[in-house]
Amino acid sequence: MSKANPNLRKAENTRLALDKFGKYLVTESRKNLTRKKKNVSGSLYRSLSYELTTGPSSIGFDFLMNEYGEWVDKGRKAGKFPPFQNILDWVKARRFQFRELEGKNKGKFKSYEETARAVWFKIKNKGIKPTDFYSRPFNLGFQKLPVELQEAYGLDVESFLEFTINELNKKYK
Repeated sequence: MSKANPNLRKAENTRLALDKFGKYLVTESRKNLTRKKKNVSGSLYRSLSYELTTGPSSIGFDFLMNEYGEWVDKGRKAGKFPPFQNILDWVKARRFQFRELEGKNKGKFKSYEETARAVWFKIKNKGIKPTDFYSRPFNLGFQKLPVELQEAYGLDVESFLEFTINELNKKYK
């Protein structure tokens, strides 16, 4: 019985193509967060990463980020309240306060809680515009990926066949 081909198990060329794709996604997504001024605390920025997993007959690719990154990327439809505490934390992180427009306190700053409540209602009524900080680079990179993956997979299969033929030649010579 011949040895298992380490090149097929690792699928090195395919792994390298997916690794390049992952690095591209993280870099471009981070650039978009910064460019669109969505990098307040840096938490989402720092959470962006990817993970490649290889099994005996498969390769997996996962893009990882904080859970709220989906809302930043895809936006939010009107009709539902977001979690209030998250809005309050966001308002405090930005040091963002509305002013009183009328009455005896005209011109004075509202509290963070009052400001957060106003933002909270606006999101419920109007939603949040999508930023596509992740979707855009993913779609652009994914369009290029099939060609790179085909070439990489072809090299891995070629390596596997070469290894198998060499093993058979050793066995039957």
